[in-house]
Amino acid sequence: MVYLIISILSSTAIFISFKLFERYRIDNLQAIVFNYVIAAGFGFLIYESEFSFQTLHQNSWFPNAIIIGIAFIVAFNIFALSTQKVGISITAVSSKMSVVIPIVFAVILYHDKMNLLKAVGIIIAFFAFYLTFKQNIQLKLHRRFIILPVLLFISNGTIDTLLKLTEHRHINDDLILFLSMIFLVALGAGLLVLLVNYFFVKKKIHFRNIIAGTILGLLNFSATYYFLKALGIFQSSVVFPILNVGIVALSALTAFFIFKEKLALINWIGIFLAIIAILAIAYA
Repeated sequence: MVYLIISILSSTAIFISFKLFERYRIDNLQAIVFNYVIAAGFGFLIYESEFSFQTLHQNSWFPNAIIIGIAFIVAFNIFALSTQKVGISITAVSSKMSVVIPIVFAVILYHDKMNLLKAVGIIIAFFAFYLTFKQNIQLKLHRRFIILPVLLFISNGTIDTLLKLTEHRHINDDLILFLSMIFLVALGAGLLVLLVNYFFVKKKIHFRNIIAGTILGLLNFSATYYFLKALGIFQSSVVFPILNVGIVALSALTAFFIFKEKLALINWIGIFLAIIAILAIAYA
């Protein structure tokens, strides 16, 4: 259980980091790119079998890794902006409730069983989504920023669906290698954008962004490593609901007590329903 707690704390710390990035004028893209240096390095480091970078393109999952890797860095930037502009609570809910999308696709594509509990969980999730984002006078939020958690919900759900599709059709015992390649592609895409910004937009790379990216990468490393350690001890049906609910609940409490995020009662009801939905879908 200690592994799960560390993973939840690390994941919540990522939300907090993005919130602090805005305060300390950290460039999201630069920090995220340097984060992927740590994430990719971690993956290749823990992969136990032999591999060659020259032959990675021969794997059947390689095209999917390219697509998902680019989607990763786009989604992570949306994640950062949503945390800063919309808040930790709403971003956490939209990020974790995106599990609905791959589940729906799994039912359609792979004929996964749709029992009553799973159906109820999906229905509750949509109600939770609506209530969490419902505008209220108490929630001082620019309407144009609401698109960010919605995009995050869609992008995370799409990525999870592509991951499930790839795992189902192409992955054997090289899941970690596949994930490492995704991180490497995300790193490459980010570096390309950084170079364009540096040479054409004249946007300099600041040392503080490298430090912030290193911290973010270490948190990402910790969240991923201890998540994998927990999966090695507990069943996934135990790990996923505890992890997702823990992150949503702790993120909401952190946002309320530390960052003084003001949400209306109806928004808190939405967050509570989101937790119920995650539990129902997980245990279904």
